[in-house]
Amino acid sequence: MFATKPKITLSLKVCKGHLLTIFLLALSWVCCPISNAQIAAERAILTGTIDHYEATIPMSITMHRLGLSSVTIYPKVNDKGDFYAEIDLYIPTQIWIGYKTNFSVVLHPRDSLWVSFDGNTYQRSALLSTIQFAGTAAVTNTQVAQFQRLYYASELYDQNKNYQAVKNYGPDQYMLFNDTIRQKGKELYAQFINANTTNEESKKWALFESESQYYDNIQFYAMNHKSANNLGSMDTTFVIPKGFYEKLGSRLPLHIDNLMNTNSILTFSSLFKFYINEQLRSLDTKDSNWGITPSGELFASTAISDSLILNSIVDYTTDPLLQEIMLSHHFSKKFQQQDFKTYEKFNTIVTKYIKSPFLRDPLRQEYLATKARVEHPELNSRAIFKDMRSSPVQGIMEDIFRSNKDKVIYIDFWATWCAPCLSEFSNSKKIEADFHDKAVSLVYLCLDSDLDKYKATVSKYDLGGQHYFLSAKQSAAIRELFKVGGIPFYLLIDKDGTIQETGNHLRPLYAKDKINKLLK
Repeated sequence: MFATKPKITLSLKVCKGHLLTIFLLALSWVCCPISNAQIAAERAILTGTIDHYEATIPMSITMHRLGLSSVTIYPKVNDKGDFYAEIDLYIPTQIWIGYKTNFSVVLHPRDSLWVSFDGNTYQRSALLSTIQFAGTAAVTNTQVAQFQRLYYASELYDQNKNYQAVKNYGPDQYMLFNDTIRQKGKELYAQFINANTTNEESKKWALFESESQYYDNIQFYAMNHKSANNLGSMDTTFVIPKGFYEKLGSRLPLHIDNLMNTNSILTFSSLFKFYINEQLRSLDTKDSNWGITPSGELFASTAISDSLILNSIVDYTTDPLLQEIMLSHHFSKKFQQQDFKTYEKFNTIVTKYIKSPFLRDPLRQEYLATKARVEHPELNSRAIFKDMRSSPVQGIMEDIFRSNKDKVIYIDFWATWCAPCLSEFSNSKKIEADFHDKAVSLVYLCLDSDLDKYKATVSKYDLGGQHYFLSAKQSAAIRELFKVGGIPFYLLIDKDGTIQETGNHLRPLYAKDKINKLLK
């Protein structure tokens, strides 16, 4: 979806030599209840080998953190396929390993986990059949991989069948279809238990995962149905009946043990807003500043949206753990937009309701880091900043062409409030490194944004390249010039200054091969 306007620390070391044997930490993680006392993140080591490794294909490690922003790193992989990463964790967390396809492992604080897999396949269930583990949590992860292999080969993962049901069924009929999905989840879990020797941790992980598709289907139905039938976001003809989202409440309460199913919890917590919106829809209000659409989306004026969202989470999310995660996520999204003042404005809610250290402590660290960036941005020396706010758009484009004569130019239109834009910056840095010694220039045009947040964002993501901040008038003009309907948006220009391709689809990793062709 394209945006329209409206730390956990990871560190890497270059691996040396073959890692078929590794030093394993003697201390293993023991899962226990988390208190409200101050706790510190603890380091885990994730290392391994990709058999049949191809250096042209990137390997990634992604952690979708509860209540916080996601982190993706691209560890160095040697010519034998060995990789090494260190990850600081507060709680057991689901980590995604990506190479051609991806799969997940469960990593605990202080773990030292080694994993090997065959890099020959793009098919997830085939890859999962090749996985081997050693080190702490090897037993749990072997069993988690076995469940994933069953799941991705099952009817539960039949995306085409679900798409057809989403597109063609009304709410009542779709809910009957979804009841069959719930039953299939139960059958899959029973199959897993009967076919494998499982420990308690893998049982809990698999049970929660087996129920996730059912709840995901409820939460995604309205959005996906409208998308499949080309209905606009504010369409009033499609109506979700009262009580449709009530079944989400049957998944509560959440338990600490569930948090290792990080992706499932994140999806559930992010879209539990539909349950809350259903409660809000029942209120008899004539307030024109906010409301709930017939399909269950909240709309609200900018002036009241934060207060409305935060207070409705407090009022209608009765499960304390889910409540904390949802509140943390709201503030973290603000930090991604370089907005620390919302956290300060609603600090009473922060203090009263966000008490779990694994949420409270890293959230405060994000707040302090964001505040420091905005108030004292330290712009990196690799970035070139050009102040052309008094120039017409034509002058900006002429400056870009003049400064990058005889080079391939890749232009990124972005904004500080655009989450999809920000999520691509790690990939932008990757292609920047790939082309650092070639005739390629990366140019960033920041639209419709606050100047202080612009500087802080460039500082946070440590972006190189050439940067232009456009005023509101310039932003409108350049959107019109290039027919920019949503961002991120990209231009790819060859060495002769001819625009070869434009669009939202031209994301950095997709553009890499196209840039290489223009260099020849």
